Amino acid sequence: MARSRNIKPGLFKNEILGIADPLYTLAFQGLWVLADREGRLEDRPLRIKAETFPYRETISMDALLDWLHANGFILRYQVGGKLLIQVLNFKKHQNPHKNETESDIPSPERIGSPPEIIGTNSEELGSTPADSLLLIPSIPMHQNSSGASKTDPDGLEECWDAYPKRSGGNSRKEAEKAYRARLKAGVSPADLLSGVQRYAAHVQATGKEGTGFVKKAATFFGPDEHWKESFDQPANSASPPWLGGSA
Repeated sequence: MARSRNIKPGLFKNEILGIADPLYTLAFQGLWVLADREGRLEDRPLRIKAETFPYRETISMDALLDWLHANGFILRYQVGGKLLIQVLNFKKHQNPHKNETESDIPSPERIGSPPEIIGTNSEELGSTPADSLLLIPSIPMHQNSSGASKTDPDGLEECWDAYPKRSGGNSRKEAEKAYRARLKAGVSPADLLSGVQRYAAHVQATGKEGTGFVKKAATFFGPDEHWKESFDQPANSASPPWLGGSA
């Protein structure tokens, strides 16, 4: 059942969605109105597509959901054989009506999944109106503003997991050496992670993921400061994966 939700100006300034195809943003917004008051819904791509893109036959909803999951906007998880979705940051940016039915979908925390990704300011439902931050999924709940965490003190693991795949692979040893050199030079883990996320979104939006056109991780973290680039999507970039890569 669709529900009324808020759209705030900060959404349009999100640097990951901002350089990706607009249909990713529309898909993300569509999940808001389908999700329950906790931001959860069943992971049923065909049904979700029927509710959000009923007239666009060529779209692969599963590919859209994969992209949103890979870029930290949603979490696709499973409980007891049932596929589910958690919209991350949902309670931070939405104030469900007090009469909405309580969620009957188990949370990902109950099965030991990664914690909900939120910003640096905490938010409790019903305490103050949901804020209008930029919806950038960059700092998990257990991190501080430097990008470090208790289980990943220098932020390396999160950057490594978020880095786009390339043909020929990446040397973890070389990438780690370059990454730690940047930390030693005073670059914060949060800045490196933000750069990786921008680059990953650019790679997906331009159809380069899994090819030799993806920079080596060691090069990205090298002294040329690639993590500072904006990675705007070229106007003539390839079609996104949900259109099958056709021109």
